[in-house]
Amino acid sequence: MPAGYLVIETRADRAGVVRILASDSPPEPLPRPADTPDTPEVRFVVRFGNLHVARMHAHTALRRHTLDAEAGLYRVDLVTAVAAIDAIDLRHERIYLDAAIAGEPMLATETDRRRRRHRRIDQFFNAVGIAAILYLLLLAIFLI
Repeated sequence: MPAGYLVIETRADRAGVVRILASDSPPEPLPRPADTPDTPEVRFVVRFGNLHVARMHAHTALRRHTLDAEAGLYRVDLVTAVAAIDAIDLRHERIYLDAAIAGEPMLATETDRRRRRHRRIDQFFNAVGIAAILYLLLLAIFLI
């Protein structure tokens, strides 16, 4: 289970498209020169203890926006992509967040919304498991 980094990149010539990369080492978030719109710009870097699982969770969160899964291309706005990765229920550490996104008021709202949704789904499946155990206990009691 290799640790690694998930990186979100954007390009000026591909508006509305983000690229999510997996990397063993953190990239250098260098500013993009104004005259090169086809140069990728690093917008968000986060470190996960298990890179493969984190990438699978990121793809699952953005699966409806997939353009090319192997290349890591998604047609989604940057705030939604950052919130989807930041809301993954795995231990992670933010390494870099672009200043343009950090000040975005929708980022915290979207991240919290996704975390609440994950908690509701977990609570539902826990309730189903408890109900199944109670059912089996009742069956065991009344059939003995």
